[in-house]
Amino acid sequence: MPTLPVAIIGAGPVGLAAAAHLLRYQQPFAVLEAGRQAGSAIRQWGHVRTFSPWRYMVDAAARTLLEARGWTMPPADAPPTGNELVDRYLLPLAGVDAIRPNVR
Repeated sequence: MPTLPVAIIGAGPVGLAAAAHLLRYQQPFAVLEAGRQAGSAIRQWGHVRTFSPWRYMVDAAARTLLEARGWTMPPADAPPTGNELVDRYLLPLAGVDAIRPNVR
């Protein structure tokens, strides 16, 4: 019996972390994003600095995927702005070869 993909709603931090975990377990998935790109909803408040530092923003499975491609974790104690979160984490994660074709 064929396996249907897991539907992930939104290409934000949680949605893309879910994609990274599903990829780790070789499960099919589709990320359904209403915006033009990953993190579109965050762009609406992108100028605002978050209360949480990077160490709480970056998922372990996502970090493993990104670091294997040369990505460097931003300073763990620094809280990013929404735009920094999108530009330095979500867009690179959404661009990973095994994730990119599954983001719609």
